[in-house]
Amino acid sequence: MSCMVPSMPMTTLRQRMGSRAMSEHIPLWAYVEIIATCNFKCEHCYIAPCAEREDVMSLAQAELLFRKLSDAGTLSLLLTGGEVFSHRQFKEIYLSAKQHGFMVYLNSNGYLIGERWADFLAEWPPVIVSLSLYGLSDERYQRVTGIPNAFRRVDRAVDLLLERGIRVELKCPALTLTVDELPRMKEYAKQRGIEFRYDPIITPQEKGDVRPMQLQLAPKEVLELDEAMDPGLEAFAEFAKGFGKPTSDGRVYTCGGGRIAMSVNVKGGIGTCLTSRQFVGNLFEQPFDEVWGMLRGKVSKKFADGHPCATCKFRTICAGCPATVEEATGLPEGYVQQYCKITHLRAHRIGLHATGVPRTVTEGIPAHVRTPFAAAARALPILSS
Repeated sequence: MSCMVPSMPMTTLRQRMGSRAMSEHIPLWAYVEIIATCNFKCEHCYIAPCAEREDVMSLAQAELLFRKLSDAGTLSLLLTGGEVFSHRQFKEIYLSAKQHGFMVYLNSNGYLIGERWADFLAEWPPVIVSLSLYGLSDERYQRVTGIPNAFRRVDRAVDLLLERGIRVELKCPALTLTVDELPRMKEYAKQRGIEFRYDPIITPQEKGDVRPMQLQLAPKEVLELDEAMDPGLEAFAEFAKGFGKPTSDGRVYTCGGGRIAMSVNVKGGIGTCLTSRQFVGNLFEQPFDEVWGMLRGKVSKKFADGHPCATCKFRTICAGCPATVEEATGLPEGYVQQYCKITHLRAHRIGLHATGVPRTVTEGIPAHVRTPFAAAARALPILSS
């Protein structure tokens, strides 16, 4: 006896899985920080400058975590850092994740990936290796990361992975230190058939130092970069169409954080995503359901009456998010005009807003809404926009 198993497009399958996970609160995604230290000393980093030598997840802790996540229904796992390949037990942790049946993704700066690691990944392929790219020369790399002769090693790592059929993507923070090379980085990726993305939002260091935020681009500079990378913002316009209108229920979180995704830091702390450094519980010490419930409670927050974001029709395409706002203001329901200006300028450029000027510029920000703490406010380049 035989039967025909119906087929469907992968995008449809993912949508159905996501919808069911959202309704049943299943954590499909977990972003796991296995090491906080890094071999780079990047000017913009918010994790490694605050890390201690012992901020490393052990193999035993990782296996405990993987068991809990597997039992909870997690399917996809991102291993990140710090720099994952500098973890002395990376191979064992990676293989444990594969043996637990997860679809494994990797974040790396690529510096330590030589033939040995490339061969290992070819034997045990991840879904994708996401590499940070900080320039197209050793000189630019040293300026951003503090490490000499780094670009040539990252460039070789890209080639080694691609030669072995490993899927790679490249990403770069849009900083004052990198902005002039971003169009060429995009072309570098295109020539290799690799996706490239950038992000203009920079957050403070985990312990509050705001120096990374001083490297952010002013809102008009972000729009200029957008135009250079995406003439006419055609791709952004398609992206905006896909999201449609935001919900009108006043919820602060519109993403999957705390609903179908979570982050875990090296000490077992649970957050909504990698950007958020405010943790609600600890998976090494507490039952999964207890911590997951605490996280769900956090993401059920709603905006206070009169909050400028509560009725904004551009919330789903905002340059910021609850996590980046939380890092700048201390609360996910805070307000950062820098992000608002970027969003409205983009909306104006694709014909969704008449002026590109947020109403908070003309009407002011309500007194009861939390704005960036003083040091962060001074670091943001909003006044130069």
